[in-house]
Amino acid sequence: HKGVEEMNQSNTATNIAALPVETFDAENAQLEPWPAFDAEDIISGSPDHQGTIIYRDPSKQFSIGVWECPPAKFIVHYAGCETGHVLKGTATITIEKTGESTTISAGDHFFVPFGSVVTWEVKETVRKAYSMFETEWDDERFY
Repeated sequence: HKGVEEMNQSNTATNIAALPVETFDAENAQLEPWPAFDAEDIISGSPDHQGTIIYRDPSKQFSIGVWECPPAKFIVHYAGCETGHVLKGTATITIEKTGESTTISAGDHFFVPFGSVVTWEVKETVRKAYSMFETEWDDERFY
């Protein structure tokens, strides 16, 4: 996405209104393997997830992307919050602090509150389009 790369390089308060609208095909986006989850966060299965970052703002705190994961059960420690749209598959997500669970599947939108620890139980391979705000970002794990 040439336009997205240009946005990454030129996104300032003075020109934000002039940015072009970008579209992307989340269902068919090319994905690359993402770094493995920490072993202590894998409960069962093999969460060999993959994804692509469509856009990341210059501060690296806000991103939009596509993510996919096969059936597995694992814990995610959110250093921010996420909103997503499930494109395919089924998963149950559980907020560890409250025990609140919800099952999400194709067509569903979801929100993970800031700073949550979430157990993902992917029952059928899930693909989601997401936007995420994070206060911390590990450049060695993701780019």
